[in-house]
Amino acid sequence: MHARVLQAVAFLVAVVICPLSVAAFELVWEQAAQPGFVVSAAQFDQWVFNANDSSQAFSQLDSQVKLRVEAIDRVSKLSEGQKRKIQLAGFRDVKRFRDRYEAMKRKYENTTHPQNDVNKIYQEIQTLQTEWRSGVLGDSSLFAKVVRTVLEPEQSETSDQAEVERKKFYFAAKVEATIATLENSVAITSAQRAELQKLLLAETRPPKEFGQYDHYVVLLQAARLPKQKLRAIFDESQLEALKPLFEQAAGLEPTLKQQGVLPD
Repeated sequence: MHARVLQAVAFLVAVVICPLSVAAFELVWEQAAQPGFVVSAAQFDQWVFNANDSSQAFSQLDSQVKLRVEAIDRVSKLSEGQKRKIQLAGFRDVKRFRDRYEAMKRKYENTTHPQNDVNKIYQEIQTLQTEWRSGVLGDSSLFAKVVRTVLEPEQSETSDQAEVERKKFYFAAKVEATIATLENSVAITSAQRAELQKLLLAETRPPKEFGQYDHYVVLLQAARLPKQKLRAIFDESQLEALKPLFEQAAGLEPTLKQQGVLPD
């Protein structure tokens, strides 16, 4: 009986504190059923990256640095010196993140812990999860700081405009994906889809950092729209069918705030 209670507690901790993939939940559930909680290498990577192997994640980060530098160069025409400085800053961000990851992994890999330490372990590893999801090259990174420092005023203006357009395009894609998800719960016409897309693009804003919570950021803002605006698009039966999705998004609001992804 005691083991089952601990198992349930461990699962709830995983859901509330670290909402990850089903695979991660299953790993937590399986481990919580054992006398001691063992953190394997694969499980650690699952918690951090939602994958059982970190090699692909770090390969993606290296590619991200190069692609971001190329994108800035296309619109701002960087000198070779500017390119080197920006790229070096990006790789330093990646190295800093990798060093933190490897240090924490060494600390926990193949170690056994009492069941009541699950919460403590999750909270510490969550700092890596948060940085990975929000973007290692985000606004507070060395990469972003160096970009702001080395670009000339004209280059900065061009780069900023391109970044705004990129985010608009990306957010429009996220809105479309959210609407597609809504259609799994309620049938809507093409006219309703177009009106909803127009409304969401006008009345909602992108997350502070794009990542795995984008859908919920859009959905939470949709749930907060004035009811009359939604009633202008949907009938009462459709609104009733959407209600559980809106409630789910509202329930995740504390997590979204904790992750720092909600727009101001």
